[in-house]
Amino acid sequence: MLAVGKELLIGRTLNTNADWIGKRLAKMGSMLKEIITTDDDLDEISSAFKSIIARRPDFLVVVGGLGPTPDDMTLKGIAKGLGVGIRKNETALKLIKEHYTKRGLTSIELTPSRLKMARLPVGSEPVMNPVGTAPGVRLVEGRTTVYCLPGVPAEMRSIFRRSVEPEVRGRLGKLHRKYVTMKLEGVFESALAPIIAEELRRHPGAYIKSHPRGIREGVSRIELDLAVVGEDRERTEDEGEAIANEMRTSVASAGGRVKSARGMGEA
Repeated sequence: MLAVGKELLIGRTLNTNADWIGKRLAKMGSMLKEIITTDDDLDEISSAFKSIIARRPDFLVVVGGLGPTPDDMTLKGIAKGLGVGIRKNETALKLIKEHYTKRGLTSIELTPSRLKMARLPVGSEPVMNPVGTAPGVRLVEGRTTVYCLPGVPAEMRSIFRRSVEPEVRGRLGKLHRKYVTMKLEGVFESALAPIIAEELRRHPGAYIKSHPRGIREGVSRIELDLAVVGEDRERTEDEGEAIANEMRTSVASAGGRVKSARGMGEA
């Protein structure tokens, strides 16, 4: 994910979009591998874009900077990174006009600022924005499919669900996830570390992560997340349960206990 916006860097706006996309992908059995945040600067956007593309990810989601204001220069930055021009896209212009018409704004003037939202990198295509004015953008560079989405959370989520998610799911195929969160007491993270290492050795495809929650009344408290993703629902469920049971036994052997465990399988 490439997040664009000075407001994210100066603490004015919390990057809830990254949080939402990360959770959404995890539920699908995929994973957000990296988040890069840049200023609203042409060279910074271009440089970050080229750096990500060079690593050849399956998908790149670019969020923010598609609007009508001067600091909205994401598409110019991407065009620069691709070494292509940027020009008016008639389909994008049609989508913008339809947006205003649906909201009863038939007499609104298409000023240069509004027309700016219809100027896309050559070779890209607009993606319908059901909520806002600026269309999303889709392009392919090498093996990477790139989606550029508005930074307004409602708009980003709407386009992601409607356009990005079906393509990601199509690439992944049908996957299932077993996810369990365990609350542990009486064991320190340093004692838990070798236990986790052994579980990862036994189950190399699993995700196991500890989150210390402090010490209360002399008792160490830890939350432990574990997840397994697979194509076969039954095998995925069984492996997740096996890891959870093994963790219970190992934590008890280390002098701790599992206070609670909550989990679900998600397609």
